[in-house]
Amino acid sequence: MSTRTTTKLEGVTFRALITLVFAFLLLPVLIVVLTSFTQQNFPAIPQEGVSLKWYQELLADQRLLNALTVSLIVSTVSAILSAIIGTIAAIGFVRGEFPYKEQISTVMLLPMIISPVITGIALVRYFSTIQLPSGFPALILGHTVLSLPYVFLLVRSELLTYDRDLERASRVLGADPATTFRHVTGPIISPAILAGAFIAFVVSFGEFTATQFLISPGTSTVPVVIYTMLRTGLTPTINALSVVLIVVMLVLALSSRKLSST
Repeated sequence: MSTRTTTKLEGVTFRALITLVFAFLLLPVLIVVLTSFTQQNFPAIPQEGVSLKWYQELLADQRLLNALTVSLIVSTVSAILSAIIGTIAAIGFVRGEFPYKEQISTVMLLPMIISPVITGIALVRYFSTIQLPSGFPALILGHTVLSLPYVFLLVRSELLTYDRDLERASRVLGADPATTFRHVTGPIISPAILAGAFIAFVVSFGEFTATQFLISPGTSTVPVVIYTMLRTGLTPTINALSVVLIVVMLVLALSSRKLSST
């Protein structure tokens, strides 16, 4: 067998394996989408026609809609705070020189290393000490702590490979530090900031373990409500909600990619 034929066969085999891997990963998502259109009272692939019944049930379920609103608010605000604080911290750690810098940067990554249960308990104890009420304040600050390391890591990595001669050229041409950051540094590291903010949003939206310690009766998030519903009975309404969330995440991911490439 010639080398060219062998290479072609290896390429076909590799593509086939990649296709199988993606099919294996996407099959559960496809099942969730299909079962959301069932006419039956339990999740099942439609066999007697397609129905939007459970999407109508979702729109009529005030508890789920309130939880979705809470999750969107908390995730958006915590992602913005994480992007701002994480960017400032990354710039300080890359540009600044101070004792135990590496050790402190490792401590900043602890929320993504240790168990969310430990983080949730620690946050509850701390918030009770400073008398921070549960609900939105505790949720937003708690989720910011959990998602901040992702922004910090991405922006710091971007800054470590960043050519500082561009900043020096800007300063030589008369620009002050604020103008240099706005027109030179900021646009270059903005893809990392946007990517970090998107990851922070996803992490915050899907956080369940630590969230249980921070919610109040009127501020339950989507993961907490879904877990409660699963304990009482599984209905295709959860599948319909999952499809809506999949669409939202896809739109956010595509928007983030488009903004990062501009």
